[in-house]
Amino acid sequence: MTPPRIAHPIEVETSPIPSHILEEIEVFEEEARKMLAGDMSVDIFKPFRLQHGIYGQRQPGVNMVRIKIPFGGLTANQLRRIAEIADTHATGVGHVTTRQDIQLHFVPLKDVGTIMRGLAEVDLTTREACANTVRNVTACHLAGICQGEVFDVTPYAKTVALHLLRNPLNQSLPRKFKIAFSGCRHDCALTPIHDIGLLAAKRDDGTIGFRMVVGGGLGSAPRIAQVLREFVPMNELIPTIEAVIKVFDTLGNRKNRHKARMKFVIEKLGFDEFKRRWNEAYVSLGHARPDHAPIKLLTHQDDAAPLIMPAPLPTLSPSGGEDKVRGGNGSGNGQGSIGHETPFQMWKRTNVIAQKQAGYAAVVIKLSMGDLTSQQMFAVADLAERYSNGNLRTTINQNLIVRWVPDSKLADFYDDLVPIALADPGAELVEDIIACPGTDTCGLGITSSKGVARALAEVFPPGRVPEDLKDVSVKISGCHNSCAQHHIATIGLHGVGKRMGERVAPYYELHLGGRVNGTAKIGQMTVKLPARRVPEAVSHLVSVYRRDRKTGESLPAFIDRVGKAVLKEELIPFTIAPTFEEDPTFYYDWEGDAPFITEDLGPGECAGGALEMMGDRILEAEQELYQGKLLLDKHQYSVSVNKAYRAVLAAAKALLVTEGLDPSTDAETFGEFEQRIASKGVVPATYRDLTAQFGNLG
Repeated sequence: MTPPRIAHPIEVETSPIPSHILEEIEVFEEEARKMLAGDMSVDIFKPFRLQHGIYGQRQPGVNMVRIKIPFGGLTANQLRRIAEIADTHATGVGHVTTRQDIQLHFVPLKDVGTIMRGLAEVDLTTREACANTVRNVTACHLAGICQGEVFDVTPYAKTVALHLLRNPLNQSLPRKFKIAFSGCRHDCALTPIHDIGLLAAKRDDGTIGFRMVVGGGLGSAPRIAQVLREFVPMNELIPTIEAVIKVFDTLGNRKNRHKARMKFVIEKLGFDEFKRRWNEAYVSLGHARPDHAPIKLLTHQDDAAPLIMPAPLPTLSPSGGEDKVRGGNGSGNGQGSIGHETPFQMWKRTNVIAQKQAGYAAVVIKLSMGDLTSQQMFAVADLAERYSNGNLRTTINQNLIVRWVPDSKLADFYDDLVPIALADPGAELVEDIIACPGTDTCGLGITSSKGVARALAEVFPPGRVPEDLKDVSVKISGCHNSCAQHHIATIGLHGVGKRMGERVAPYYELHLGGRVNGTAKIGQMTVKLPARRVPEAVSHLVSVYRRDRKTGESLPAFIDRVGKAVLKEELIPFTIAPTFEEDPTFYYDWEGDAPFITEDLGPGECAGGALEMMGDRILEAEQELYQGKLLLDKHQYSVSVNKAYRAVLAAAKALLVTEGLDPSTDAETFGEFEQRIASKGVVPATYRDLTAQFGNLG
């Protein structure tokens, strides 16, 4: 049942939808009608739907809509429109993701076109938020106000994001592709786990640019990115990124999606060979752009202070009756003494960050695992306009942040958060546990990651976690895909099922010691814990740390020093589960009301068999042709040609399966097809010499 729309006194300001975007939405609506009428197969429609940012859910008949928000930058006006859409077409709840997107769940397919129109009217889109594309470009939420940043990366992140949006280079990649920008050495945007990570850098002569790393990623085979260029000048940023994408597009594994990310290309080639291929692509692209014209930067409204800047007041010292706004280098949440704080003092200590601009602070609004209601969205939009410049950012830790709040207004801001239930302390700290949607909505989810996160609240009470855990993070994924980034958490958990006799019980694999904070390390899988024993196991781990640590030693440092074997020994008692007859609760997931089961989660790592491989490639060819025709009808000729090329390539690979071949490059595919298929008259003569016909169109 669709929830009633909530009236709000401030009307959303809209703009006419550009004609090319309106046409794109109309095409989606028409294809969705065909799908709902049964005139199109689910398999053909699926990649088209994903290309437009619409995921299926584990619940039949409804969808998740992912709204793409480059660098997390939102206006109050945009947030109000998202709130309206959540009320009218979804559940009245939005979910902030670890890629700074906002997702809406349980949306009927018939409503998606209307949602796309509503978003387009406020300059938002779902395009390429899913599928084998460049996903949302993320950036540190403190960019522009961070006390330790080299420079503000915001305009560069926005420019790259919009340059790649709807770009022909970005429409049919072997797999998803992720880019992140960070402005300081603390690396809040986590560049080492991205396909391309860009860290702000400055030469001795003052020239600014980026240190570029490539090939990072998590999932079932986590990898830390490697340095491709120590310094990328600004006028080379776009072609450098394009060249990396081009190499990935050419060499990525298109037969096995589990081996298709760019990290596997690098692993197969070796980094030196990958770098050589990148250099070739860069030179090739450079011929079309010999002068490497400087980037025309696209700025964002909150790059500067509010238009009407309140007079900054000096922050009083504790002796003057007021505690200091949280300071430091802008990269963490230093906790002071908890003592007998008031709720406001606790919130201010944990959720307020001093900006590099004197007299102003950034307020982090803690969301419970990224969720907020439409009522809360409306209220936060109002607060952003009342106390700041009407702009917000989502964070990769699933929160919202309002910047440019005068120090003198922090108490009033807090008072306005209390009645809307958004004044919880502990934002971006250990108690601010990150969890993906898990089995709530995700078709790949195995366990209820949100359920176990709520259970851990007793171990890490908001605002009351002692100082010794200030550098600790907890991240929980419902499967191995690491949407919550559990591999880089101090304490990371991902859900699995474990057969126990005739039944299956929910378990979590515990990863310890991961981090990205100037250095990068993948956590070690230590033990498998029954879901029901996760809180007590984590509590015991903390107790062991406090028992055996050295003076001043942090938990991450303790884990590094003590090592996996010792910690495993300590945790083994918590890995044991009773039989169902002894305690059936162990066979129910957290907050579950039925015994735990694992559902069919889709295909395995291999299609397994020649006929299936041929079928997969033929389906891919049909999908590419279908999308190519739609693009042709929209007069998007360059992208349509690329789709046609991909269709021919997939069909050629399908026939080469009969010869026991699976070439790794496009050139090899066309060459083998000519020699083994076309030259023997197996196909019409029009398919002879595909290299000459199509070889330069990829």
